Amino acid sequence: QPEGENVILPTNEVYLPEYFTAGGGMIESMVAAYRDNFYLRLTKNQADASTIDEWAPPPNNANLKSAAQLAEWIHIATHWNTGADGLDAGAFRAKHKTWYSRMKPVTYNLGRRTGIHLRQLDVGGYEGRDVKGMTVLCRYNKAGNKSIVYLEVGRLFDALFQIHALELNHRGRDATKNLADERYANIPDGTVRAFLETCPICNARRGGGLQVSITDVPI
Repeated sequence: QPEGENVILPTNEVYLPEYFTAGGGMIESMVAAYRDNFYLRLTKNQADASTIDEWAPPPNNANLKSAAQLAEWIHIATHWNTGADGLDAGAFRAKHKTWYSRMKPVTYNLGRRTGIHLRQLDVGGYEGRDVKGMTVLCRYNKAGNKSIVYLEVGRLFDALFQIHALELNHRGRDATKNLADERYANIPDGTVRAFLETCPICNARRGGGLQVSITDVPI
C-alpha cells in the first residue's frame, strides 16, 4: 500500500484449503486420478500431482504461481515502503516496478492502489502442518470489503474440490467460479474449466464415463 496511507485491512477470515483424499461421491483412487488429470490439463502435460510442487509456472502467468514465486511476492509487498536487500525504498521499488505494474489494479472503493496486502491466516492446516498465523498475500475482492488469498498452484485442486465437489455438490461453472472469487485471488475461468472438464462425477453425468487416467482426458 502507498506509504503514509492509514489503511484498514478487511477482517474477514482468510484460510487455505485442506488437503482432500476422498469425498464428493469419490473414493481415494478416484480423487487421486482426478488430481493428476487436473494438473496435467492445467499445465499442458508438464506436471501431475506428484510433481506440481516442483513445477515452475511461466513468470508472465499472472495466476499460476509456485510457492517460491508467491514467497517472492510476499517479500516485495513486505518491504515495498521500507526497502530491503541493501536497497532503500526508492531503489527497491524501481527494481520491482514490473511486479507492481502487473498486479491487478483496484480502482473501485480503494483509490489509486493495487489492493495488494498481507494477512495472517486465522485457522487452517494443510497436509498435517499447522499454518495458523502464516503470512499470505491477498488482494481485495471486487466489492473492496474482503481479503481474498493468492494460492500456490499446488493448492488449486483442493480449493476447487472443496467448493465444487463438497460444498456445491458438483454444480456448474458459474456457481463454482462465483464462490472461488469470494475466497481466492487467482482462480480464473480457465482453471475452473480445467477442473470441471476433468471431474469424473460431472463427466459421468454428461455420459462421458468416469475418468481414471490422463488417457481419458482430451488435451
